Amino acid sequence: LESKRPDALFNDPFAEALAGSKGQTLSANFENMSKLFEFDDWVHFHKTWVAVRTRFIDDRIAEHAAGGGPGCPQLVNLGAGMDTRPYRLESYSAFSNGAIDVDMAVVNEGRNKIFSSVLGGPTPHCPVETVDLDVLDKDSSLKVALGQTRFDASAPTFFICEGLIMYLGSVGKFKLLADLTAVAAPGSILVLQFMEASEKATAANPGASEDALSVEEATRELTMHGWEDLKFSMFGDDSLSFGRYPQGREPSCAFSFVVCQMGAGSAGTT
Repeated sequence: LESKRPDALFNDPFAEALAGSKGQTLSANFENMSKLFEFDDWVHFHKTWVAVRTRFIDDRIAEHAAGGGPGCPQLVNLGAGMDTRPYRLESYSAFSNGAIDVDMAVVNEGRNKIFSSVLGGPTPHCPVETVDLDVLDKDSSLKVALGQTRFDASAPTFFICEGLIMYLGSVGKFKLLADLTAVAAPGSILVLQFMEASEKATAANPGASEDALSVEEATRELTMHGWEDLKFSMFGDDSLSFGRYPQGREPSCAFSFVVCQMGAGSAGTT
């Protein structure tokens, strides 16, 4: 586990309890996909990636909390799963209106049971609500779901979207971005993890690019919806490696982030 390393990029006191035997199985499955992601000689790439992406998001939250200005009084985590950040990061205390973790009902039900029975009901650094939502459901929307919570539609929001958009398909990925925009007040911040299909992957499977999100698509969709100051990072870039990425290896576009901010007067654009 990352937290047990002497040079750990973050400390998660809940990780070992949450991982269990299932964590080992998931890790083995990722090792089997090393060739798919063009890491033939680096079977443990996924362990490095999880540590790096976790630290990258942690840092973005810490930077926001240390900003000193009014910033975003609330955070929304889409596809939150078993995320423990509200319980391990003191920077969450900056979200005076709390954090809202969004995921499918079956995931939230399991999460609530595990957090209660396995983790002993840890105390968060800000109020936390969970919201049941299938983002692919055409008859539901993020706006309606958040309307049933303490969410303040008039206030800027810090959005996290980690490990989600790559599973939504060629239509769902754009629906997600539109749904996000519909609830993003000016000044909102988006930290979006996405996967771009490499030239090699597209050549081997022409359909790979349809489910992935390219930098070109992300730029087009986000700017069309009013997001500004787009900053892209790829696994292996100086901003997304923390000294863990093998020297001499080209950065991987399959593991990328974009961080951006909603411009003034652009909220609700779809």
